[in-house]
Amino acid sequence: MEDKTKRGLAIKETSIDEKLNVKADKGMIHDMDGIGHWVPIRWYFSKDSYDLSQVVIHAEAMDEKYTKLRELTCPDDD
Repeated sequence: MEDKTKRGLAIKETSIDEKLNVKADKGMIHDMDGIGHWVPIRWYFSKDSYDLSQVVIHAEAMDEKYTKLRELTCPDDD
């Protein structure tokens, strides 16, 4: 599963994602103070351990997170 909002962010390491406990490609982003933070870009769910419905749950949660963020930062001007 890939987070398309991080498109263009270079992969710096591959390790276990702490939240989902699966292998993930990670990149580094820096906040306003110049502090670097590892962020997952792509997750690798093992077909032996996860079926598609389980992966879809994580994808929908990520989609919901970004939808709420968009609504908060860019409300419609109706």
